[in-house]
Amino acid sequence: MDFELFLIICNYIGTIAFAVSGAVKGFRKKLDIFGISLLSLMTAVGGGIIRDIMANRIPTALTDPSAIYLSVVVAILLYLCAIHIRQDTPLDKRALILLAQTNLIFDAIGLAIFALIGASTGIELQLNAVTTGILATLTGVGGGIVRDLLVNETPIVLREDVYAVLALFSGMIYHICVVNWQLPQIPTFITIFIISLIIRLLVIKYKINLPNMDRKPKA
Repeated sequence: MDFELFLIICNYIGTIAFAVSGAVKGFRKKLDIFGISLLSLMTAVGGGIIRDIMANRIPTALTDPSAIYLSVVVAILLYLCAIHIRQDTPLDKRALILLAQTNLIFDAIGLAIFALIGASTGIELQLNAVTTGILATLTGVGGGIVRDLLVNETPIVLREDVYAVLALFSGMIYHICVVNWQLPQIPTFITIFIISLIIRLLVIKYKINLPNMDRKPKA
């Protein structure tokens, strides 16, 4: 398979994953259909827009709006499903719990995919490993930061989660494997994606966080 086609497919998968994440955040904040769609859209394409601005080029989401359309469609479909959940029966409560768990999984998938797409941009621009890692981080976490700011929350990447650190190292490792070690791009992309996804899910399961100001040293 051609690598550009592979990236397009991965971009659609990541867009759907982050669109779901943004929409679920909108449900939790009790937003209307416009607010839910906006959160879904910005979570899905926000990181890519920030990445492309940093790379001094027109954002891909503006030249090819298919990701925008896809995000809005995902948000509307989820909204139509969510309005039937009224939280007044055990089945509805289980559905809400399942939706929250699904959100975490989709968020992890989106992070792993978009971080590597951002790293691919760094390689394409012939940047060094650190800068590639920075682009990977911006692509992976940028949409989530915009989403959280829109609902007046401190972005989780600034509070405790290893979210951004995982994206940074995924991008740097991908750069080293492809540029320095000359490994094939698609198998390397898939391997690092799987490893990143597993690590992210383990972090969620075991609640592994970076130290923050809430954790005061013992006297």
